[in-house]
Amino acid sequence: MTLRVLHTSDWHLGRKLHGESLSEAQEKFLDWFIDDLVPAEEPHLIVVSGDIYDRGIPPTEVIEMFEDSLARIQSSGTPILITSGNHDSSVRLGSNTRWLDRFGLHFRTRISEITKPVVVEGKDFDLYAYGIPYIEPDADTGTGENQLDVAAEHTDVLDAAVKKIKSNLDSQKKTNPVRTLVASHAFVTGGIAADSERPLKIGGADNADAAVFSGIDYVAMGHLHGAQYLEGMKQATIRYSGSPIPFSFSERDHEKQVLMVTITKDGVSHESIESITIPQIRRMRYLEDTLDNILRFAESDPNKDDWMHINLKEQTVAPGVYDALKARYPHLLKWEYNRDGRNTIYVPNQDGMKLNSPLEITKRFYERVTEEQPSDQTITLIEDCCNSVNSALSQVKK
Repeated sequence: MTLRVLHTSDWHLGRKLHGESLSEAQEKFLDWFIDDLVPAEEPHLIVVSGDIYDRGIPPTEVIEMFEDSLARIQSSGTPILITSGNHDSSVRLGSNTRWLDRFGLHFRTRISEITKPVVVEGKDFDLYAYGIPYIEPDADTGTGENQLDVAAEHTDVLDAAVKKIKSNLDSQKKTNPVRTLVASHAFVTGGIAADSERPLKIGGADNADAAVFSGIDYVAMGHLHGAQYLEGMKQATIRYSGSPIPFSFSERDHEKQVLMVTITKDGVSHESIESITIPQIRRMRYLEDTLDNILRFAESDPNKDDWMHINLKEQTVAPGVYDALKARYPHLLKWEYNRDGRNTIYVPNQDGMKLNSPLEITKRFYERVTEEQPSDQTITLIEDCCNSVNSALSQVKK
């Protein structure tokens, strides 16, 4: 007998791309995943490895989208294991969820829940699936009840978490042989990042050593938005499922996918992992040419509905260029041209935001530079900075 696990991650519900809402694309993904893929594949377990939401405090309609998806998955009878990522608020995501285990909805958002497995029983073996929430080394290490007493480094906290899992496995009363799965959200050394991931630590010291997962049969990773695998150590197959839709133009060539992992009594091999391509409502494209050529090409372009990044090979551009491009490509998100050897980049304000305050102007500048929305902590820092400047200016005026 085999057990089958669907592995996905990094939904980032509520995310915007250069000001344009991605809710339509995310809803289409969820409909396909829940209504088409799950019934067709009949998995024994679904795993979502963190970053359910794009922000710690998601909008109400985004929470409702997720809750509706959970209800539909639960009605299918397929259990689901969900961990928190660095974009999620682990407290909010895990609020009022501990009683949901009996209904097949298994949230793992607290360090104290690391040793709480989801057990999927099979004829020849049982699967013990554990979830490690995203662990922030600077905040989650120490001697507190919900902390790890190790060095404040990503490798150390993950190593401590996996050791807790292995200790729990040793203490379990098992009637069948056991295979293990760990869902985690981290940047494992050797992974390839995209432009849309938020760094886990300033200065780039955010990598964790793959060796910490030695002895685990399958590691369902989240955080990196491109689907990929790492060799890891013996008896550890480490895979990133990637995000279901692209979140930056650096991902325009990604094939977005969900992973179907087939587990046998002998474990997991790369050959037993199937990549299932996710249908996309539109592609991401980059065009570089003169304005005349691009406008001429657009007349017969069959894919005008794609998300577009256009680089005009011009030293100067006439007024109205954006309107001309936008008329041909309604999902134009970014355009630029070369002026004196430097690219001047424009990210249209498509969400109706009125940039009439220093806070909104700074937030939009942050989005243009980083290609992601500022976190709640970043917004607080921007607000504090703007308030300090306003206060200083008022003193000068006096």
